[in-house]
This record gives sequence, structure tokens and C-alpha cells, in this order.
Amino acid sequence: MSANGREQEPIPLVVLAGSDPRPAALPESGADLHPVAGPKGMALKIKGRPIIDLLLERLQASGYFDPIYIAGPAGVYGPERGGCKVIDTDSTFGKNIEHGVEVVMAECPGRHVGVTTCDILPEEDELHRLMEDYYHHQPLDFWFPVILAPEEKKKLGASAWKPRYRIAPLPGEEPRTLLPGHLIVVDPYAVRLPLVYRTFDLAYRSRNQPILYRTGLIISHIFFGLMVQDLKLLFTFRLPTMTIGVIYNGVMLALHLRKGVITPEELADRQRRIFVRFRHRRKYPERKGRLPLKHGLSLARDIDTEEEAQEIAKELSS
Repeated sequence: MSANGREQEPIPLVVLAGSDPRPAALPESGADLHPVAGPKGMALKIKGRPIIDLLLERLQASGYFDPIYIAGPAGVYGPERGGCKVIDTDSTFGKNIEHGVEVVMAECPGRHVGVTTCDILPEEDELHRLMEDYYHHQPLDFWFPVILAPEEKKKLGASAWKPRYRIAPLPGEEPRTLLPGHLIVVDPYAVRLPLVYRTFDLAYRSRNQPILYRTGLIISHIFFGLMVQDLKLLFTFRLPTMTIGVIYNGVMLALHLRKGVITPEELADRQRRIFVRFRHRRKYPERKGRLPLKHGLSLARDIDTEEEAQEIAKELSS
């Protein structure tokens, strides 16, 4: 495949499919819904089929991903499923990402890594439009699309309870409502992997909470680790600026996101300063992270409740 004269090498992809024995508490707007627990890939069935099988078929048919791995309990999925290797893991969200990325880095050295979740069903045209954006702008340190959402919550149907965010497309413009996409592609050799794993773990744990609460939770849990890293820098005669850089950019990101004044460029730049290693940024100053605003609700509507599963099943049957 090629786009705009650029070669499209398929991306190794990890599908997170672990158990979720303690689903995050739903906000008040979703208090009457019924969360799905357990290994969603098998627990969720659409038209009588486990959602993991439907998802793998769509990902394989797209041609954008190869090889595809399932990061979940082998006791549930087997050693392989649908031609995809199962990475036997059933830990926290961050640990499951870590186990998946480690396998990809060992088996596909030097390549970017994609990560998605087992509880989405991306539509072909939306996935194609998003991936064309990725290939057009590569090389990137990371790519994480954010999805434009309807301004009226009721248009999201059973997913109307999900926390939404506001981003200004350009400085000074009216903010647009969005949902996070459930697909990320990253250069694992560029980022601070331990910080990424820990942050994703904490972000997932608090995923239905307000942004400032989530930021405070994350900072309080990673502060000690950042201080340790700065001490290591000090002993190698490098400036110990990691703690202040990560916390400052994290707080500013959260405040601007809460106010709805942050742009995709600022969001990507602050995340690059948080997660991408300083030496990499200095070596590749032209590289960027990218968080494009795109249409693609099928990649944002992860199925957290029985009501959402029923609604999507009905849509597919119509």
C-alpha cells in the first residue's frame, strides 16, 4: 500500500483483551446502566459472536496491521485466535500494555507499535480515513486521533454517558466536543515506556472521572518515580529537569483541556514533552506527536455497558 508517495508498512498491533473484574464506576449520568465485567472480548457477543472475532476480522481486512497480537488470558482465548498470537497476560491495564509492547519489540524490532482495545468495532471507511492521516504525516513519535462527537449527548444513544472533552481546532476558535479514539501508534524507542505504562494504568483506573481529578491522581502516584529518575540524571551530570517538566506540562494540559482552549497542536506538544525522552527530542527536533481531530465514532464508542452492546448489535442487524 502507498499514500501520497509514501510506503505504508503494516503496523504490528496489540489488542488489549484482559479481564476487567472491577469496572470503573460510571458517572451519575450512567448510574442506571449495567457495566460489563470479565474478559470483554469473549463476554461481549454481537449477533451471537464474540466481539474479539468480529474485531480481528475487521482489522485483518483493513490491511493496515500485521502481525496482530491479543494481550489477554490464554485460558480464555487460547494460544492463538483468528490467526493471531495470544500474549498470555491478565494484569492491570498498564501491565497488559507493557507485556504486549515487549513482545512486539522482541519479535518486530525497530518498528512502531499500535495498541487498541477489544471492545470497539471500527467501520471500514472510518478506519481507512484515520490510517491515511497517520501514513501521510509519518514519521511520528506518536499518533493518537481524537474523535469529533455530536454536540447533543442524546445523539450518542447508549454512549451518551461517556465523559467528553472540548478542544479548539485553532487558537481562539470555538471548541469542539470530542471523545478519545481507541487506537494509538507509537515509536516505543522514543518514549519513556515506564512512565507511559504507569500513566495509562492510572488514567484507565480513573477514566470516568473529571480531568482535574485524574491529573491529580496521576501526579500523586508518579511523583516519587520522577524524583528517582532525576536523581539518576544528576549522578550522570545531566540536568534533573524531568520532574518539573512532566508535572508542569501535565498540569497545563489538564487546565487548558478543562477550559476548552487547548488546540490539537498544544495537546500533542505537551504530551511529547511529557512522554518522549529528552535525548530523542534533541536528536529529532523535526519529529512530532500528532492528535488529529477526526470523524470516526466507531473508534470512540467502546462498549462498557450491556446497553451499548445491545444498541450496536441492533445497528448491525438493521
